Amino acid sequence: MGKKAKTAKKGKTAKAKVTTTSQSSLIIGSGKAGHTMITATQAAEQLGIDPKRFRAWLRSGDAVGNDGKYTRYRIDLDSKEGKVLMKAASSHFA
Repeated sequence: MGKKAKTAKKGKTAKAKVTTTSQSSLIIGSGKAGHTMITATQAAEQLGIDPKRFRAWLRSGDAVGNDGKYTRYRIDLDSKEGKVLMKAASSHFA
């Protein structure tokens, strides 16, 4: 018999869908053609904070997780994951 799939524990939030590309870039959300994609710098400007601070938060366990430095982030604002991430960021930096 095969192993059972692990389920998320109650009280834990699900991590955003993240796709790694060959150029050391993380796409948060689906990244489909025609969707609005922004960089971490553009997201930080929308929130009115320093881009370094926003990227540090993205690397934290509260957002995407620790993927290391020198990663480019692209956020799909039209996807569910992108909307959830931006909502969490705005409440965190409020």
